[in-house]
Amino acid sequence: MQLNIREAALELGYIDARPVTGHPFDVWRNRLKSIPLGKYMSFEHDPVKASGWPLSEITLWVAIAPTPPMADWPEGCGEIGAFYMRSQLLETRRVAWEDATVELGYEIVRDVTLPERAAAIRAGFGVHGLNGLMITPDYGSFVNITVLLVHAAPPPDARGPGHDLSPGCGNCGDCITACPTGAISNDGVNTLICLRNYISKPESMPEKDYNKMGRRIQGCDTCQHACPYNAALEREQPPADMTDCLKLEKLLTEPDTVNMSKYIYNWYIKENRLKAQAVLAAANTGRKDLLPLVQAFIGSEDKMLDKMARWAAGRLSDL
Repeated sequence: MQLNIREAALELGYIDARPVTGHPFDVWRNRLKSIPLGKYMSFEHDPVKASGWPLSEITLWVAIAPTPPMADWPEGCGEIGAFYMRSQLLETRRVAWEDATVELGYEIVRDVTLPERAAAIRAGFGVHGLNGLMITPDYGSFVNITVLLVHAAPPPDARGPGHDLSPGCGNCGDCITACPTGAISNDGVNTLICLRNYISKPESMPEKDYNKMGRRIQGCDTCQHACPYNAALEREQPPADMTDCLKLEKLLTEPDTVNMSKYIYNWYIKENRLKAQAVLAAANTGRKDLLPLVQAFIGSEDKMLDKMARWAAGRLSDL
């Protein structure tokens, strides 16, 4: 019985786990083709191709866990989005669920790159939001999704592709209005100009958008904070040790990536990326006292850090 896979998920802290069939995610693939970022994404839409197993021998297990929104970060600090603040825990939990499933005697494909939101919608966890995220009844869009690709025949209650068409969130348009870069429209999300994408690919961000970055260091939750489905969610206070790590003067000198890694997955806290975001945050919050620290990066071998430092220094010098 595959129910033991669900039980393992619940023991690890997921709030629910459900099975779905391994049919291709054609609805998701067709939607992806319609957005600018689609051609750059490497997700496999077909579990059969991802595993090499027959369709009749594939079950996808989909689990969700809440990632509660963050309260405002203190003045003088950078900001980390809710998902990133729990990314280390989420990654640890994902690997633990994989390990537990293998220990139960199942064959799986590790680190699978299937579309998680599409799988979660198939599982009935929520609907597709205009901002590209899945919206659930109890946790809004502040949820993390994990998918396991298991070599086992799907149980009778596994939902299939007939559930892939989502009714959508209602299109109130609040996320469209809130998005700093205009990345969201009635047609969906142009993720190429989303601030979250700019943080991971700073070379793609035009200078005209530097001031829109605010004091974000990793992630952007603006569209989620504007969403009425998230309005009733309680926001969590940033941990004290992280507020110390996120002080801009600290990020601009010696980022404490060791302490940050207790919360944030290492991939998201590369030192030069942190410094580049802190440079923009210093300028965008008018921290002229940090001008000498910003100027120190002018001429950096890291071309993006050099470019952002020159912009930030010019902006601070004009204050």
